[in-house]
Formats: sequence, C-alpha cells, structure tokens
Amino acid sequence: MHFSFTVVTVCALSILIAGIIAIFRFGQIKQVYYPFIYLTWITCITELLSLYLVLNHHHNIILYTIYSLVESLLLLWFFQKLEVFKRVMFSYVLAGLFLIVWFVESFVINSFGSQFTFCFNAIYGFVFVLLSVRVINGLLFTEKHLLKNPTFLICIALMIFFTYDVINRMFRWYGLNESESFVHNIEALQVIINLISNLIFALAIFFMRKKQPLIFRFWLFF
Repeated sequence: MHFSFTVVTVCALSILIAGIIAIFRFGQIKQVYYPFIYLTWITCITELLSLYLVLNHHHNIILYTIYSLVESLLLLWFFQKLEVFKRVMFSYVLAGLFLIVWFVESFVINSFGSQFTFCFNAIYGFVFVLLSVRVINGLLFTEKHLLKNPTFLICIALMIFFTYDVINRMFRWYGLNESESFVHNIEALQVIINLISNLIFALAIFFMRKKQPLIFRFWLFF
C-alpha cells in the first residue's frame, strides 16, 4: 500500500480544519485548552511551511526539529493545565529533561539540521501516551458524554497517534524496515492515523465550550 504525494499532503493539511474551527471558536474556549489551540495553529503553519520547502526542493529537517520541541512543551503545558501532575514542579522538571534530550540529540549526537530527532520524538511520544491514558482512565469514571468531551477526544487522538509513532520508530530502531513493501505499509498507515487524529482534534475543538464544567484532578504520583 502506497499513497501518492497529493494524498499524503492532503492528509497532513487536514489539521487546517481544526485550525480554522479554532479561529472562529476561540472566544468560546476555556483557557485550559489554550496550549492545545496554540499547538494546533503552530502545526498548521509548520505543515504549510513544510509543503513550501518540499515544493521548492529544500529540506524540512530543521523545521520539524524545532517543531518537535515546541510540540512537546505545549503538550506538557496542556497536561499541566489539566492538573495531571500533583506537583507543578514535576512538569518543569520534565520540560527541562525534554530540553536536555532535544539539545543533546540535535547538537551533540548529530549536527543540527542533518537528521530528524528520532530518539527525542520517541521519548516524549511515550510520555504523552502515558499521560493520555491516565486522563482517559479518569474520565471513564467521571464523565457520561465522553464522545462530546474535548479532553477525552484530544487524549484519544494523542494516544493513537503517539502509540503508533513510537512503535514505528521502534521498528526502524531494530532494523525491521528492510522490506520495501513493509516500509510502504507502515508509512501508509501513518498517513491514515495522522488524518484520523487531525479529524478527532477538529471535533474536539468544535465541542469546546466555556460553560463546560471542568473539574480535573488526574493526579499521577508526582
């Protein structure tokens, strides 16, 4: 299974749906969701810049290297506002660790802009899978209308996307991508998951309301 460049591009740009909805609904959205909204807009800009670079035969490695750091920090801020961490200080420690790992891989292990941040993305992806599962588990026992709950939808999409992303990176790490057909299938599935995640994000933003009751206490043991 292999998708054309056009299909891949359209699926990647599907995040624009969420970005556009966020623009029109921003005044009706609670501040707890602001980090996610900012990330959505930054993702839209990143995808558009990436398309421009590719069409003009330029590398987009530096763009995505910077984006990966921004994404990790904004998602961490989002989970902090959900009060996942019992102690706020732990979120700052985690942010510091993210910065250190990103810097080491980007500037020490590799020359900046020469390779994508493989290990860093796998590490923070795994962290957000755990955080998403924690929030989902808490909502299952407190919310009745889960499919209209923005927090639930966001965490479901994050869990799906990052779980597959981490598994995909493990396949590459252990050299399980030597078969060309296997690689095509993995990449095609990644495109589909990206599309599904973006559409779920759009639905989550659509359901965001200021009048929604927000009682978050998804504490971890930190």
